[in-house]
Amino acid sequence: MPRVKESNQCKIPKLQGFLSNHESDEKVVDISMEPSSIYFEEARDSLTLNFDFLITGLTEKKLIIRFIKVAVYDQVDNLITFRHLNHNGVGTPGIHTIGKYEIDGQESFDIFNPFHRFPTDIPISYLRYMFTFYEPETKTEYYYGNIIIKPVFYRQKVKLSLPLKGTLTILDGHDYYSHHRRFAMSIVRKVTNGKFSSNFSRYGLDFTILGADGNTRKMKPSQFPDNYDFHFDDVTTFYTHGADVFAPADGEVMEVVNNLEDLYETPFNMDKAIAEDRIQEIAGNYVIIKHNEEEYSHLFHLEQDSIVVSQGDGVTRGQKIGKIGFSGASTTYSHLHYQLMNGINFLSDNPVPFKFSNITLLCGKFEKDYEELSLDTGDIMRS
Repeated sequence: MPRVKESNQCKIPKLQGFLSNHESDEKVVDISMEPSSIYFEEARDSLTLNFDFLITGLTEKKLIIRFIKVAVYDQVDNLITFRHLNHNGVGTPGIHTIGKYEIDGQESFDIFNPFHRFPTDIPISYLRYMFTFYEPETKTEYYYGNIIIKPVFYRQKVKLSLPLKGTLTILDGHDYYSHHRRFAMSIVRKVTNGKFSSNFSRYGLDFTILGADGNTRKMKPSQFPDNYDFHFDDVTTFYTHGADVFAPADGEVMEVVNNLEDLYETPFNMDKAIAEDRIQEIAGNYVIIKHNEEEYSHLFHLEQDSIVVSQGDGVTRGQKIGKIGFSGASTTYSHLHYQLMNGINFLSDNPVPFKFSNITLLCGKFEKDYEELSLDTGDIMRS
């Protein structure tokens, strides 16, 4: 651990020019944040911030996002650190990493918070984000220098065990680049007529079982070149397919869907599901377990007719509840999707960050045991 002492060598930095809180008089965009509760998630080596900005143009002006900055402060307003993206530099400038950065009149789009990782040892109280918008036609800049974010730590009540047995990995978690993280809710709300109002998978995990050969599915070496990426013909070759799923904690079964077909031949038709008001079928067959008034486990993509619990049943930690199939929008590989939410309705209730208890993480030839751990993409563990 570093030795900490109070500095008397200089005044506490402010960087008032670069990190100005200046606000332009004319408002050309509206900037809002979601979800309503913004949490720090405690990873092994960092604090992560998983939230989104919604940018809406208020005029017909064509604008470019020129700068995004963040200043991080402690409880008495001392500057701790800062980050920024802009159009400077050789080659592709950093601002391009946010994806869309041009505003064409009165449109809305999402920006996923680009400053999403901070060291665990800095005493963050709040963050101040700054945006600069540039109108090329008039060469005018517009400043939004005082967007305050005050994240909190979620205090998890339930102790969770892993819902699968064996050697497991997370093929897709909720890191900055995962598909769970990047639901553009401005688009999703529009195409579902508002029925899908919350990114249920914001902290979601796709669990996959590894076989004794260390792979996700059975393959001969001669098949490796043809199976690069997720190119394969038979999803049932995954070790995860048909695997038993277990209740991660004691609770009451609140909702069960057990009759949906496993989509081995034809992928989930999202457009048709939206048109027919069946958007909730993206989860496939599922079980929702209430652990307490504020925490509900959601387990998705189970095999048709495999679920052995019913609504109203009490379940205990480690009790079998069903098997993994390929129902709903299972993407391209066999997996169990897991998330913890504050309610039953995964289209409108909010997800919360969570940790599993008594985790053995595999790190090459070493094993590391944790009393509790937040998991994410690429983690390999033994249950």
